[in-house]
Amino acid sequence: MFRPKHSILLGTLALAAALLAGHLPLAAFDAGRIRILSDPNLDVIYHTLAHFNLPEDRFNLFSEDYVRRMDQAKRDLEVGETRLDREAAALEQHYRRRPRLRFLIRAPFLADDLSSFRQALALIDYDFRTRTVPVGPKGKRRKEPLMFGNSRRLIPVFRNQFQAPQERAFAKQFAGCLQEEHSRFYMLYREARTEWDQQGVEWFTSFWKSKGMSILEPWASRSGVTRFKVFLTPVMKGRGLGVPVEQGGEVLFHVLTPLPESRQEAMHSFFVLLHETARRSTDPLAVFPGSSSPSNRSSVEAGVRQNAALVAGHLYLKTRFPGVHRSYLSFYLQLPAGKVSEVESLEPLFARRFPLNPASRRRVEAFVARLP
Repeated sequence: MFRPKHSILLGTLALAAALLAGHLPLAAFDAGRIRILSDPNLDVIYHTLAHFNLPEDRFNLFSEDYVRRMDQAKRDLEVGETRLDREAAALEQHYRRRPRLRFLIRAPFLADDLSSFRQALALIDYDFRTRTVPVGPKGKRRKEPLMFGNSRRLIPVFRNQFQAPQERAFAKQFAGCLQEEHSRFYMLYREARTEWDQQGVEWFTSFWKSKGMSILEPWASRSGVTRFKVFLTPVMKGRGLGVPVEQGGEVLFHVLTPLPESRQEAMHSFFVLLHETARRSTDPLAVFPGSSSPSNRSSVEAGVRQNAALVAGHLYLKTRFPGVHRSYLSFYLQLPAGKVSEVESLEPLFARRFPLNPASRRRVEAFVARLP
C-alpha cells in the first residue's frame, strides 16, 4: 500500500471470518488492526477521478465545489492550467460510457505505490514476450523501459480489466494527466496545507479515541473484515468510499472518509466511516421491490442498500449513543447546525429523505436490536 505521510496506528480487529448477521458469538474485539492514515500519494488518484462526473452513480466522486476549490488553489499557487484541466472533459466522456473503467476506483489498493500504479497504466500495452512497447501511429516499438518494482505485476491486471482499445487509450491518457497533476500541482498543494492536514488528523483521532472506537466496535466485529485502513482525504466532502480487497484469505477493507476541517467535522467524518462499515452488514439485509424495470433496477437496488445502512446507523445511535444521534441526522440531512432544535422533528424528515421498504426495515431493525 502507499506509504502514508501521516500514520496513526489505532488498533486491530480480530474478527471471526464468517459471522452471519449477528447470529454467531463474537470474538473479543481487538483494536490493533484499525489504522487511521493520511496519504497524499493516494489522494491524487481520487483527486483526478473527482474531475469526472457520474450522475446517480454510487462511485461518483465529482463535486463542483471541490473542482472550483482546486481551480482557486492553482491560481493561488500560480500553477496555471494543467493537462488534467484541458483534457478532463474528453476523459469524462469515455469514463461515463465505459463501465469497466470504474475499476480505477478500486485499483489503487492493488498497488503498493503511486509510481507503479501510474506506470502500469501508461505501459498497459507492454509486450512481455518481445519486451517492447508499441509507440506511435505506425506501431513502432521501443525496447523495455526501466520499470518500478510493482509495475510488472499490475500491467496484466490492468490489461485484463481494460480489454478494448479505447479503454487502454483512456488508461494511458489518465496516467499522463495523473503524472503531471501530481508533479506540477498536487505535491505543492499538499505541502502548502501540511499544518491544516495535521490538524484534521488530530481532530479525527481525538473523536475516535473518545467515542468513535466504541461506536464502531460492534459493526466492525460483524463486518467479516480482517484489517481496516481508514484514509482521511480532503478529496471527499460529505461522502465516503469503501473498497474491500481479498488477499491471502483475508479481507482488507479500505475506507476513504473526509479529512475534517473543524472539530465538528471530525464527527461527520466518523459518520461516513460508520456508514461504509455498516454496509458490510446491511447490504445483504436489503429486500428489493419487484416492480422496478430492468433499466433502473441497478439504481433502485443501490438506493435501497444505501438507505438500509443509513437507517441502521440512525436506529443504532438513537438507542446506544443518543449524544451523537442528532448530529448524525443533521449531517445526512445536510442541515446547518442549529437549524432544527429537536431530534423529534428531525426523524420524520430523515424517514422521508431516506425511505426504506417495510421488508428491508424489519430486517434492519432485527439486526440492530441484536447489537450490544
